Amino acid sequence: MVCGETVRYSIFIPFFRKRGAIVSKKTEKRREKIPRNEMITGWLFMLPAAVCWILWFVVPFVQSVYISFFDYSYTKPDEKAFIGIQNYLQMFQDPKFFLSLKNTILFVAVTVPVMTVFSLLLAVILNQKFRARGAFRTIYFVPYTLAPVAVATVFMYLFVKDGAVTSALAGLGFKNTTWYADVKYAMPFIGTMFIWQQVGFYMIYYLSGLQTISNQVYEAAAIDGADGWKQFRYVTFPLLKPTTYLVVTYSIIQAFQIFDQISAVTSASGGLGSPAGATNTLLTYFYLNSFKYYKVGYGSAIAVVLFLLILMVSLVQKKLTGGDAME
Repeated sequence: MVCGETVRYSIFIPFFRKRGAIVSKKTEKRREKIPRNEMITGWLFMLPAAVCWILWFVVPFVQSVYISFFDYSYTKPDEKAFIGIQNYLQMFQDPKFFLSLKNTILFVAVTVPVMTVFSLLLAVILNQKFRARGAFRTIYFVPYTLAPVAVATVFMYLFVKDGAVTSALAGLGFKNTTWYADVKYAMPFIGTMFIWQQVGFYMIYYLSGLQTISNQVYEAAAIDGADGWKQFRYVTFPLLKPTTYLVVTYSIIQAFQIFDQISAVTSASGGLGSPAGATNTLLTYFYLNSFKYYKVGYGSAIAVVLFLLILMVSLVQKKLTGGDAME
């Protein structure tokens, strides 16, 4: 599990470092004095993570890029033919690809801000001192530990036609229908389930960040006349900037890579991507092409585009926020 998490986020670690950081001469001298045996020990400790990163990220990525230039199928491994960028050109003529791309971008654009805001609000509330605070923290974190299949089963029961939630929402003007089987409501259903399961995880990040803020800072702000909302706006939120950067970056990656929840829901309602492709994302469309239609070359091209999209969004987000997680 540790190896998997290391591989998942290792490519984005360099973005957390501040470019142009000034290293003092004193620090340089201290580095120069590190004994050789300690240097070797340090590299040995890094070796397991490096091996995992190479085996589970570098090698598969290079292989995917390579295969994306071929017409290749698992069913006919001996008939692999080089076709250049034809797979990439095919994407621009594939309406299903553009539907998957649109679904992915909309899903990320909606779920990430909602998860960030809700996790921050929960953390601020649960950081206050009140009875059973620990129990409430546990309750909000538990959904993250549940299997996606279990969560999907419960949500499907609640959001079925005439179900508990759909009946209540019908009174607010929503259509009384089975959400996960409706083209209009299928993706909002997936998003609601995803947010509910993930928000407790990011709440823990914010709780950790809040507990690093000294009470003396709030006391000084109170002396200056800041109270309530002003303390949050001018003290708490700015000091949580590194935490927010990490939360947004990690949630973007997870939102782009959503698969288990969609698979668990659609397997019971018509197959991956149903209904009518409304729940297809780039990752599910990659899976369908690679492992159902056996168009491995085309699927690999989609995987490369997905990686580049995640990388681009992460870079843009860093540029816009001036993010430096270590600041």
